[in-house]
Amino acid sequence: MKYTNYIINGNPMKPELLISDRKYLKGITTLVVLPASIIGIGVMGCLIPAALVMDFTRLVRLWRYQYLSLKRRRRYVRCVLRSLDREPDRYSIELLMVA
Repeated sequence: MKYTNYIINGNPMKPELLISDRKYLKGITTLVVLPASIIGIGVMGCLIPAALVMDFTRLVRLWRYQYLSLKRRRRYVRCVLRSLDREPDRYSIELLMVA
């Protein structure tokens, strides 16, 4: 949940950087930054579903790569057993997968 976590727990908006440190400009810049921050919060709220979709897609891809890796290993173990003139059964496959 990389992207979603950053939007929710991170600090993607930094309105305090836009507020001036000078005494006479502080009130004016605060009034200018306030509406932009409110709009930014709305935009960030709309980005959360997109971030969830991206994170879920990354998770599904990871699961797929893990599944394909396991499938590739089992295929290799079956080939090793056939090269040793043994019939690949479940017990021998699992035994070689652990090793």
